Amino acid sequence: MKTVSKVSTKLALIVLLLIIIPLQNIIGQNSFYVYFKQDGKRINIKKNKVELKKKPFTIFVEYIQPVDLYINASNKAKTYNQAQKGKLLFEMSGFNNIKDSEDFFVNKGTINMFKEKTQIWKKGKTEGGEMIKTEKNHFVVKKYIEKLYSVDEKRMMYVKDIDKMLLHMVFIYAEKDSDGEFQEIQREIVKIKWVNIYNEETKSYARMKKIEGKAKIRQAKRNLKLKKRNIKREAKRLKKLEAKKIKNKRKEKKKKNKQDSEKK
Repeated sequence: MKTVSKVSTKLALIVLLLIIIPLQNIIGQNSFYVYFKQDGKRINIKKNKVELKKKPFTIFVEYIQPVDLYINASNKAKTYNQAQKGKLLFEMSGFNNIKDSEDFFVNKGTINMFKEKTQIWKKGKTEGGEMIKTEKNHFVVKKYIEKLYSVDEKRMMYVKDIDKMLLHMVFIYAEKDSDGEFQEIQREIVKIKWVNIYNEETKSYARMKKIEGKAKIRQAKRNLKLKKRNIKREAKRLKKLEAKKIKNKRKEKKKKNKQDSEKK
């Protein structure tokens, strides 16, 4: 029984390695990240969140090599929460039907929102016709958004008219394995909150920055004062050291003169 158990364990490890090693190679070659632009301002995802004004914006995806991305977009947080908790691809409600994914570009300037449906951003597909290539030889694609359409509720919303609704998006990069099943490689999640002005444009942010600025000035003054004090201390120490050397030299000279006098 022990021999059978050992053989089974070894076989399991071999199978696991056969899965992991190709995936590691894929991860090294292909990865992506998502960011947004609005009013000419780049807005990166921070702690799975971004704040956008209630006006049109553009979604950007940058990747090392173009890959298909599977997306769930919803005004409900279910799939987003599942993704945040680390649920596996097939365990997330928005990716149950990944094999029947709808084209993310099916409606121009629009994000279609589904509770339990997947969309696909086909590799290399972008507005403007051609991908942008960066100095790092990465590829950039984009989609301009001005409307959100809730397919489940059959309701169209212009971004400028959105009230308190949040938009939850989960981006998945997955590849099919030898059995034709999808294996997830990477995910990006983002919760979009709508604001009238960016945080850095608010008075409270300006006050906070002013306070930070004053604190930095105070610290700089303290550092300068400390530096001057240390310079004075060092100068005083060197002066004492030099005086001690001179004193020792005099003593040695006096001692030598005395010895010479005694010899005579």
